[in-house]
Amino acid sequence: MRDNDFKTSCHHMSTCALTGASAFFDAIPRSFMLINGPLWCYFYAMKYVEDYDASALRRFHCTQPEGNALVYGTEKDLLAGLEFVKANFTPERIFILNNCSVSLVGDDIAGIADRAELPCPVYAADCGGIAGDFAEGYEIALLRVIKEVKKNAKAKSNLASPSVNLLGLSPTYFRGEEDIKEIRRILETAGYHINAIPGGGSAWDEIMELPQADLNLVLRDELALKAAKELQAEFGMPFLSVGMPYGIAGTLRWLDIINTALPAKNTEAIRQEAETVNARLQFRSSNMQSLWGPLWFDNILIAAPPSEAAGIAEAVRGEWADTGNLVIHFTQETPLRPKAATKICIAGKDDAAMKETFENWTGGLVIGSSLETSRLVRLKKPFVNCNIVLPSYHEIIATDLPLCGMRGAAYLFERIWNAKLNGCMGEVKSGC
Repeated sequence: MRDNDFKTSCHHMSTCALTGASAFFDAIPRSFMLINGPLWCYFYAMKYVEDYDASALRRFHCTQPEGNALVYGTEKDLLAGLEFVKANFTPERIFILNNCSVSLVGDDIAGIADRAELPCPVYAADCGGIAGDFAEGYEIALLRVIKEVKKNAKAKSNLASPSVNLLGLSPTYFRGEEDIKEIRRILETAGYHINAIPGGGSAWDEIMELPQADLNLVLRDELALKAAKELQAEFGMPFLSVGMPYGIAGTLRWLDIINTALPAKNTEAIRQEAETVNARLQFRSSNMQSLWGPLWFDNILIAAPPSEAAGIAEAVRGEWADTGNLVIHFTQETPLRPKAATKICIAGKDDAAMKETFENWTGGLVIGSSLETSRLVRLKKPFVNCNIVLPSYHEIIATDLPLCGMRGAAYLFERIWNAKLNGCMGEVKSGC
């Protein structure tokens, strides 16, 4: 693995390609994941998924190949693993996920699975080949499933129209399950039929119906843009790269883009909801400003994957807060360059500039994960924070509130204001 790939995966996303593929396949109900690799890789991927899916432990198993397997192959270990699954579980399908080193062996996974005589279909995916992060693993898994969609393609039927697929969503992201529900709620309220959300909870049969939709919506380019292009080439399906909807005005712009490409009948209902929510937030903001002054931060740092970082940056600076300096640390390469940003750094590419952000920090709002806040703690820098991505080690959230959409706008507004107020109270205490 290249040094930059390792740093990006382990220090920014904290996950590898095997974990991304595991998260995608785990989100397909009644699926079983057989990790063809060492226990470390198995526990790493399974534990990450288990943080949002308590049943993950009952749907993961590991082959634990012997030390010479990289030379002689993993057939013996894989057959033993499949036999264990057959004897103890009744999944509807099994996904064999080769870890990065086993991916280099070149075993005939399909042939080995045939000899196991399993009562359910088995699918294989190579996760990374000693490279890759969560996004690349998710992409590998999605493209692998699209191969099955091609095999099972049917003539297009008369679905409820307008119908869309949502590509690039995952419950494993921070507030991921809640964001999926909010995006679905907004689109269905506007009049769209949600055909399938691969990797976001849709059943296998629903995913096989991907070509039946009128339009593919790509919510995260790094997870699903390649898959959308594949579906366009194979089935002639149009797609829109729309990103994630953050903030009230941002959500309305997002919906307008979709509605322009594929009109719906009830977008006015979302506009009315937006007016109601915005009036409430403005009222609350006015009350707090009269006591504590405007929602101002000398500096704002946003560190997150591209869709989160870009969308939240525009919402925070365009709708709620003001700042003298807004810096974005993207965790993946992206062409996104939001106008709200004063400076943009990309992990693995601009690491020296990212280091300077922390070393020169003089105080302000950090919107990211525990990785950023712990670094500032070690440097003894002042800050207030609002977590928007994983890992989040220093708080617990047990509500069903999303980060995106209308409900997410109120939640983010609340958290950012409370971050400011916590900072104000800290100044009051230190002055006593």
